Amino acid sequence: MEQHSNLRDPASEEGIPDIPSLADFETGTYFWEAARPWLSRRGIELYEIRPDENPLHNWKNWWTPLVSTPAPLPFARCVFDTPSKQNIFSPTLKLACGQDSLGRDVMLKLVEKDSPEYSIYQLLIQREDLFADPRTFPCVLPPLAILDTPHQYSIVTMPTWGSPFHIEEFRTVREALRFMECILQGLVYLHANRIAHRDIFEFNIVVNCYRLDRDIERLSEDLVDHRRRADVLYALMDYDQSIYLPHITSVKHCSRPAKEAWVGYGMYKPDDIYTGEPTYNPFAFDVGMLGNLFRTNFSKAVPLVTALPALFDKMTTHIVSQRFSAEEALAFFKGSTKDLTQDALEASLELTMEYEPLYDSDVYWSRLPSELQARWICHRTPPLPRWFYVLNRLIQIPVCRRIILPVRRCLGI
Repeated sequence: MEQHSNLRDPASEEGIPDIPSLADFETGTYFWEAARPWLSRRGIELYEIRPDENPLHNWKNWWTPLVSTPAPLPFARCVFDTPSKQNIFSPTLKLACGQDSLGRDVMLKLVEKDSPEYSIYQLLIQREDLFADPRTFPCVLPPLAILDTPHQYSIVTMPTWGSPFHIEEFRTVREALRFMECILQGLVYLHANRIAHRDIFEFNIVVNCYRLDRDIERLSEDLVDHRRRADVLYALMDYDQSIYLPHITSVKHCSRPAKEAWVGYGMYKPDDIYTGEPTYNPFAFDVGMLGNLFRTNFSKAVPLVTALPALFDKMTTHIVSQRFSAEEALAFFKGSTKDLTQDALEASLELTMEYEPLYDSDVYWSRLPSELQARWICHRTPPLPRWFYVLNRLIQIPVCRRIILPVRRCLGI
């Protein structure tokens, strides 16, 4: 991995503009064009920005290059067509695309200095040896460089990986299990370093295969072959909603203000904060989010991987003290799938997203024969108590919420 971490060049710190706010997601054309010379001096060449080909449009777009240099991990496999073609996509203020001095594709992201996200990238960049070896790759997307500017933001560069991809396009048990194992490994690594991601969903997961022309439909076709390869990897990314806690923090017993949890993508959030709880455990929250992603997308695989209902329930149980940690979930996953035969791994899957399992675990438990349901009975989550539904309904009424929240905070319950 080429190291550019925390580069400063006193002779050339001028020339990159300040920005009013990283929360401003209006077009980033002006900023990135102004930053181009500054980045070029640091070995990063941004993709070309050109006016849209349609004369009725008055905006500009990124134009993908025609060539890219293949590279090993942490870089992804780039799919080339013959002949290659260029494609366009819209600039934003926070993200940009370019190539490094060796012609390898990179993504650039603006990150506020002294933010948890900045500290997380500083931690990850110190372990570049892990990210270069497929045997130790921790399944989180690493930074390649942290370019500090004279202003209150830095520019983090990362290898370009593929996104978005569609889980329902997985075609075999092996493909589904590989994905699950990678994301569990990524969460274990983050939690071991006391990073709570807090925004786990499909668009914050990438695959180590991308197209230079950014054609999403063609990427889906390319991934049919890529998913069969032994070197397929998936990784968690994007830490702008994450928190970074001291290493002495207990993963099992961490307690943080519940208001922190009202960030990020909402669909996969567990029930931990829906009845006015004053605190929550962000690590258990992550596991619950990932468990909800799993059971939404992989419930159809239950007849072929019979331990999945037990994994789903232990990752999402409303009894947080009994919920798997990420490490426990990964150990259970590996232990319960290690003896699957080659025929079982190559069995065909037809996946579809199902939202009902988020609210009714009987959907996937009913796909097991009764003797297997009995085998995993100790892992099955009991129904939510009735008071949960009553309190959840009351807390949606403003006058009740103004009473319930202070009372629960005062009593610490």
